[in-house]
Amino acid sequence: MRKWVLIVGGLLGLALPSLVWGQAKVGTAGVQFLKISPSCRAVGMGEAFVAVSDDASAIWHNPAGLVQLDSPELMLSLIDYPAGVQYAYGGMSHPLPSLNGAAALSFIYLGTDEMEETTPERPNGTGRTFTAGDLAMCATYTQRLTNKFSVGGTMKFINETLADKSATGWAADVGTFYDTAWRSMKIAMLISNFGPDMKFEETPFPMPMNFTFGISAYLLSGSPHKLLGAFAWSHPNDNLEVYNLGLEYSFANTAYLRFGKKINGAKRVSWFKRQEKVDAGESADDYDPFVEYPLFSVNGNFFENGATFGAGAHFERIGLAIDYAFTGIAFLGDIHRFSLTYQLKKNLF
Repeated sequence: MRKWVLIVGGLLGLALPSLVWGQAKVGTAGVQFLKISPSCRAVGMGEAFVAVSDDASAIWHNPAGLVQLDSPELMLSLIDYPAGVQYAYGGMSHPLPSLNGAAALSFIYLGTDEMEETTPERPNGTGRTFTAGDLAMCATYTQRLTNKFSVGGTMKFINETLADKSATGWAADVGTFYDTAWRSMKIAMLISNFGPDMKFEETPFPMPMNFTFGISAYLLSGSPHKLLGAFAWSHPNDNLEVYNLGLEYSFANTAYLRFGKKINGAKRVSWFKRQEKVDAGESADDYDPFVEYPLFSVNGNFFENGATFGAGAHFERIGLAIDYAFTGIAFLGDIHRFSLTYQLKKNLF
């Protein structure tokens, strides 16, 4: 008991710098691709997943949750973003019964199609093209300390490339997972993307560090109907605090429906409206243009930025799960995501 209390205290100590980040610092951190969730299941639940993390996507959402898996799992996720940007994620987790733990390997990739090079002297193009891309190779280990408490960590080796220039660095995730054994409630914490600054050419930039705390529990657990509820609170070093709410309804552990909502402000406003307040000599404290996931949009719409929907199907006989998630991004259009998870029947070693 004393051991895991010390570990939790240590993690909270590491998180203390994040608790004094008092304002949005949009654009101050790099390698933003590390913040994209690969799991359609988690996205469908508003990414309130740190205290769920019971499938292969725990590699990304909370490595400490990997001890919940009884057999190896493979996961593949693809996202086709606007403007020719593609995202790919692949991961494999494997239980280690002899060590009372688990291990995993994964990769994250974000890249663009070829773009035409332009210069101030030749604004219509030089005739050359270039690409940009980000890549992270990750290794994860999780240890169960008691039958209810586990810790896990992931090391990420990162490369960012733009045309013929590149930057390299590393970052780490450290998470905890606690099963209270009281009404299925689970509590978890995660510090993600903790690491030294990277440098592109001569310009350094920090990692997109984030501290997340979450709770999950089954609101309805009778067979065949189940309803999982989850909440998470996160504090990034480059934006406002975010509250994540998520629900997952399942029927006979086969069909799933999901809903989620991110919230980091009551209402979204534009820079122009904020400037109008400033020009009029009025306080603009309530007009924060950095709100990405408002409770209500400018036009009063609840289901805009931050609202997510999802569905999934689990074919237990063949060990395959197919998940879909929809996210609406006001200025970039709608994003449709798909992910596949395959569960092996037995351990490989």
